Amino acid sequence: MNVRRVITLLGAMSFLSLLAGCQTDDESDTAGGSSTKVVLDAATRTGTLQVGSRPINAPSTEISMLPPLPNATEIPSPNPRVEVTEIDVTDHDGFTRITYRFDGNGSVFWKAEYVSEAIRAGDSTVVDVGSRSILQVDLMGVQSASVHDSVSHEGASITRMDSAAVNNTILQSFVGTVDIRPTYTVSTSDSPSQLTIDIPAVDN
Repeated sequence: MNVRRVITLLGAMSFLSLLAGCQTDDESDTAGGSSTKVVLDAATRTGTLQVGSRPINAPSTEISMLPPLPNATEIPSPNPRVEVTEIDVTDHDGFTRITYRFDGNGSVFWKAEYVSEAIRAGDSTVVDVGSRSILQVDLMGVQSASVHDSVSHEGASITRMDSAAVNNTILQSFVGTVDIRPTYTVSTSDSPSQLTIDIPAVDN
């Protein structure tokens, strides 16, 4: 197991919780209580999404830093109350949309960034997505079914998507893009609870 990469992801959960009150993205509320945050940038992006109702006894969305690991052999982690129920990939006019849908109660911390190589944090597996660029998406504080695996999707935007659980709290996806680091859009909505990534098609 690639312990260092998993520790980095878990440590990011504490850092991302601090960002929850510092978001500067556009936000719009609807009568139904949903909100959406959208960013347009090819750089690294992070954020948090509250799914369902926060437990009454929960002080905040912050997650305390983990104590030092004994001999770096075990990775303690909180028991997530949020489940990834579906990962949907659909083509639209000019872009491909990837949607993660959630159920349960708790905070989901997400990170999206381009990486030079798709290396699975859980077991150091190198994932081949056959693309010009690789977008890595990490969802922290979630549990997911084993059905979320590699999906071929030959289109104008992406070539392939591979998703797998790093452990019982982190879901990691690698998205192969047709273009070189296209500017992507990330949207989060709390009603329904979902995270959406739009990747534009190659501009011919």
